[in-house]
Amino acid sequence: MQPPPNPARRNRNIGTSKQGHGQNNRLVIPKLSTSLPACTAQLNVAETICKKVGSKDVWVIVEKTSGGCIHACSVDDILHLLWLIPSADWAGLNTFVLRQSTKKTRILSPAWGRLFYYAELGVRGSKAVRRGPAIFIEAVNIDRAIRWSTALDPEDAEELERLRTDGHTITREGKRYTISSSVAAVRATQLYRTLPHEIGHWFDWLTKVEEPFARGEKFTSLSESYFARPNSEREAFAHRYADDLRRGLQAYGAIPFAQIEHEVAGQIRDEF
Repeated sequence: MQPPPNPARRNRNIGTSKQGHGQNNRLVIPKLSTSLPACTAQLNVAETICKKVGSKDVWVIVEKTSGGCIHACSVDDILHLLWLIPSADWAGLNTFVLRQSTKKTRILSPAWGRLFYYAELGVRGSKAVRRGPAIFIEAVNIDRAIRWSTALDPEDAEELERLRTDGHTITREGKRYTISSSVAAVRATQLYRTLPHEIGHWFDWLTKVEEPFARGEKFTSLSESYFARPNSEREAFAHRYADDLRRGLQAYGAIPFAQIEHEVAGQIRDEF
């Protein structure tokens, strides 16, 4: 005869992640079920602007800021820089978002900017949706210092030097670097480096996926091959593109340029 269960010998997994405890509220950013870096978002829009850059219609969507964050770049800063970049390098890319990311995103995946090869962007309180590739330039809280470990790999060490060149103040405290920013330093990073870097990723995608697809090759195979490349290889390409573009524009005297002020009208265009 089996002895009765001893209530003192409870399952040691109860209340732990092995039994699923807390899985419904894990701090994870949801993504589309696709191999492409993509997103869906309902934007809290302050303003949308559509202007011609050459022969192309370009949309810049400005989100309302929160949490002490600011947009270091103006709408016209972005439009002016796009004038300086060969339009063939960003063919098919015409949506740029001055994004106020969520607190969760800022904790888990902080970034100066992001390229989404496909995005579905809606407006809160509206049925309007904009679809296609998009570059997000993130709002930043400059009062919050960034802290990195001093145990940096070569790529992070290079990034630290780029930030120093952009005007960020970097101090070492024990086993950590503290990176303090200003509006001017963040603008330099996002406008002259992040935006060209993300366009570099798009140019890489155009040449390796979109152009072969237009010649009749299979999109799925091209896309899988593109993302099968090591991330370090794709990042190195985008860094080279941004560095070459930056050096060329500096030699020409086109950058840096003073901030171009843009008055936020607080209106959402009907054709969004």
